[in-house]
Amino acid sequence: MRILEKYAKRKLLRKAKLLKRIPELPNFKTFKKVGVIWQPDQKNAFLFLQDYFSKKKIIFRSLCVFEENSEIVVDANSLTPKDLNWMRFPKPGKINGFTEMDFDLLLNLALVQNITLDYITLITRAKFKTGWSPDENNFFDLNINISQNRDSLYLAKQQIFYLRQLNKTNNK
Repeated sequence: MRILEKYAKRKLLRKAKLLKRIPELPNFKTFKKVGVIWQPDQKNAFLFLQDYFSKKKIIFRSLCVFEENSEIVVDANSLTPKDLNWMRFPKPGKINGFTEMDFDLLLNLALVQNITLDYITLITRAKFKTGWSPDENNFFDLNINISQNRDSLYLAKQQIFYLRQLNKTNNK
C-alpha cells in the first residue's frame, strides 16, 4: 500500500470512529428505500436489483462508480475520477443527494473494494449496509463471502437471499 493510500485509509477509519450508527435489519415487508453502489461491469446485477425492487414498488436509487474516465455518457447518478479529490474521496457536493438519502438498505455490488467505494459505503445514510469484501475491516453490516464465486449477479442474489433469511429468523 502506498503512502497516499495509507493516509487516506487512516483518515477514513478516523471518520468511521466519529460516525455513530446502530445497524437496523430492514423488514422486507415495510422498507421503502434502497440504494445501490455499482460499477459499469456489474450492470447485469444492477438491472436484476432494479427489476426486483421496482416490482415491489420500492424507491430505488443508484450510484455508478467509474474507475477510469469513460467514453460512455455519465449522468448525475455516476461518479468518475474527475469527481474525486487527491485522496480518491468524492469531491463535496457530487454525491450528496445519494449519501444523504435515508435508505433502509444499501447494497454494494463491487467485487473489489477501493478507498472511493469504502468512503461512499461509510458515509451513506442507511439503516443496513451489505456487500462483499475480503478485508476484515469493512463498512458492511452484512459481509457476504463470495470468494468461491466472484460474480456481481451472484452477490446480488446472495444479498437478497440472506436478507430474506434474516427476516424469517427475526420475524419468528
